[in-house]
Amino acid sequence: MKQEKLVAVLIAGCLILGGAALVVRGSQDRQAPVIKVKKADLTYQEGQGYGELLKGVSAEDNRDGDLTDEVFVDRVVQIKDGKAIVYYGVMDKAKNVGTAKRTVNYVENGNAQTDAHPNTENIADENTEQSGEAAASQNEPAKADANNDLTPVGEAPVIALTTDQVTIAAGTEFDLMSVVKGVADGNDDADSLSTRISVDGQYDVNVPGSYLLHYYVIDSDGNASEVKAFTLNVQ
Repeated sequence: MKQEKLVAVLIAGCLILGGAALVVRGSQDRQAPVIKVKKADLTYQEGQGYGELLKGVSAEDNRDGDLTDEVFVDRVVQIKDGKAIVYYGVMDKAKNVGTAKRTVNYVENGNAQTDAHPNTENIADENTEQSGEAAASQNEPAKADANNDLTPVGEAPVIALTTDQVTIAAGTEFDLMSVVKGVADGNDDADSLSTRISVDGQYDVNVPGSYLLHYYVIDSDGNASEVKAFTLNVQ
């Protein structure tokens, strides 16, 4: 009789734990925000700011609501004479990344980079800084590990880091791409995909503290990888 009661208690406990797990899983936000881009005849001149490119762009999240002010221009990629694709991104509080793109007119001047933001120690951009955070793409492509076994899941690319944190002495230079182990995608090769890596966050190598950064990659079809968290400790 006691054994039967014990079995019943164990079964009840399992059911309770299972129900709790379902509740926790159900409460997690896994839905990316949606970026809407209105049709517009825009012209981007090489090297200019991204303010004009954000016109007519809005974003909405199922939980965080209006995220229009959080939308940033990830990169501008020239595709042919007189045309370029603008890639947009936005991240909600749960670190889900929404993306979009549109084609604009493109004018070259030969004096600036357009594939990504310039490298800076503080990667905030006037068009991307929101609530102490910013997003940036890096010019230097990551060196994919020849031995890595990264496998993309579905249409989304994947990114892997060598570690989740690094500690440096104040005043020491830090290469954001040095902690990227590799990237993989079903369509894009590692070399081209590595130029599309983005890092979200702010840091200052001259000011001691712990800085949280988020790495992700967006392939040429606009599919975004899972976001990888990384902490830079400056002592």
